[in-house]
Amino acid sequence: MGTKILVIDDEPDIEPLLLQRFWLTIREGIYQFKFARGGYEAISLIKAEPDYDVLLVDINMRDMDGLTLLSYLPDLLPNGRAVMVSAYGDMDNIRTAMNRGAFDFVCKPINFKDLELTVEKTARHVHQLRESARTKLAADLKTHFFDNITHEFRTPLTLILAPVERLLRQWSEHQGTQRDLIAIDRNARQLLRLINQLLDLAKLEVGHLQVNPQPGYLSEFIDQLVQAFVPIAEQRGITLNYQTDVSGMWLFDAEKVGQIGYNLLANAIKFTTGPATQKAGSTHVTVRLENGSPIRLSVSDTGIGIPTANLPHIFDRFYQVNSLVRPLEPGTGIGLSMVKELTELMGGTVSVSSSTGTPTTPSGSTFVVDLPICPLSTEEGVVDDSFSIRDWFPLRATEPDTEWGSITPPEDAPLVVVVEDNDELRTFLAEELTNHYRVLTAASGERGWTMIQTELPDVVISDVMMPGMDGYALTQLIKTTPATDHIAVILLTAKAASDSRLAGLQQGADDYLTKPFVIEELVLRLRNLLARQQRLRTLYQQQLARPELPQPIETVQDGWLRTLFTVLDEHLDDSSFTVERLAECMALSSKTLLRKVQSLTQLSTNDLIRRYRLRKAVDLLRAGHGVSETAYMVGFDTPSYFGQCFKEIYQVTPKDFAISTKA
Repeated sequence: MGTKILVIDDEPDIEPLLLQRFWLTIREGIYQFKFARGGYEAISLIKAEPDYDVLLVDINMRDMDGLTLLSYLPDLLPNGRAVMVSAYGDMDNIRTAMNRGAFDFVCKPINFKDLELTVEKTARHVHQLRESARTKLAADLKTHFFDNITHEFRTPLTLILAPVERLLRQWSEHQGTQRDLIAIDRNARQLLRLINQLLDLAKLEVGHLQVNPQPGYLSEFIDQLVQAFVPIAEQRGITLNYQTDVSGMWLFDAEKVGQIGYNLLANAIKFTTGPATQKAGSTHVTVRLENGSPIRLSVSDTGIGIPTANLPHIFDRFYQVNSLVRPLEPGTGIGLSMVKELTELMGGTVSVSSSTGTPTTPSGSTFVVDLPICPLSTEEGVVDDSFSIRDWFPLRATEPDTEWGSITPPEDAPLVVVVEDNDELRTFLAEELTNHYRVLTAASGERGWTMIQTELPDVVISDVMMPGMDGYALTQLIKTTPATDHIAVILLTAKAASDSRLAGLQQGADDYLTKPFVIEELVLRLRNLLARQQRLRTLYQQQLARPELPQPIETVQDGWLRTLFTVLDEHLDDSSFTVERLAECMALSSKTLLRKVQSLTQLSTNDLIRRYRLRKAVDLLRAGHGVSETAYMVGFDTPSYFGQCFKEIYQVTPKDFAISTKA
């Protein structure tokens, strides 16, 4: 493709002059010229075709001068470059243009040899820029891919190592052993499949992946694959149908056909809605014989669909459509790429049609794979029935067991919310923690945030990489919302890099644990966080109960509690200041205020108000105020009730306390 040059000059003779001078390079397709008579026309042309390489810009034009136009170019044409054209006597403007980002300049009257060299040099520079941009984009996509694939690896590793550790503690006679062994087997196979897929991807890169067709029953093979997905589909409320008119033996590479079918089915189920959206989802798989050959495998769904603008890219390696992310497992961006490359390796074709839906038309996608597979008679060759789908398609056979633990924690045990999008890991964590804590779970950041606001737990344990609201965003919400900012957060993630840790800590996370983790370490970190919270509660109580300590408002560490004490100070002498008015001042409901105060101090809101008034009374008595005067100053209706409450907290009457401070 030739170099695209846009000439911006209001002199009418410049266009025929340049066309005549560069006619040979134009005819050979080396240069493509377009012309604009001013800056505004140039902006319109660039917006319509934002791929110009070189701009020849006259500095002095009537409607918009070249220096003004230059200021628009970084946004309009980030990978293009401008060459300024001006008179010899206009060197100040040329110097200004160069300082503002012009790549080079030529002077009028134009020396065409100099112009040719300048355009050639500018074009080379622009091509290098664009090549660098393409390289950077590819590198960014690969980085994103390896971030995701790391997550895909480390979650199964956690589910291998953690159950093994539990087996070592409990030995084989424990009733949970069989379930743990199943989890180990399933996740080991999942890891194997991911590794094999990466190896196939590497072989495809260098052209070393070979097709190895073997005789087998194609229809039965696809049926086995579809049936393996039935438990997952049922769990998500999706109907899975399989139809075929193909029978008999065929010569095909079972592993590659299986990879194609697996990725298409997994993709269809992942993005198909279920009963949670009050819409029944469905996925249909068909295998047809098209006019004798080829075999056509079709997978269609009633999912959320793919935007038209994204369809040309969905088979690109590492490409993911961000708008399609929903609260299910994140992907790696290689599944559909593998479908296309494996299909083409076997001499077939793949196509897709999709709609995101309208009020009158349903959403959904259909992938069609045509494979030139040859039929065989049963007498030709030996049937190879040793290939097992289970060897490399680890699928959930049953729903996770929800009977967590064998010991019911006490009602006053700390409340922990686990937010994790992986069903098995979420269930495993709940099982491990429920013997000591009250545990609630959420499968997404959005659901977790709703639960956290309602329940106000002591600690939140959250995964980082989740579709929709990730762990960073959830942590930021928790730590910036007054009603929840006291809640401790432990982040669990497969992203082990220091910048990822810093990102989590910058959002306010209290602790950070990298997958795969040892469950004992998580339990110890959780215990330490809860112990620290309890020490703070004890400290806040002591600041109110021990008159020798400084005023709470001067030393309290929690910003929200300091604000609450400030509000109480402002209404200290108001005996009618109620819990409801305090809640209104703190912009919370009375119920949320009570739970927040209890989380921080283990006191009810009424107790906190009364104790704060009494603690302020201590300083007033020390300052020489009388008992009755002090009682009214701190909001008590009668000195007698004040004396009764004071003695209950400080084990001494206000009068005796005042005398002791003077002694």
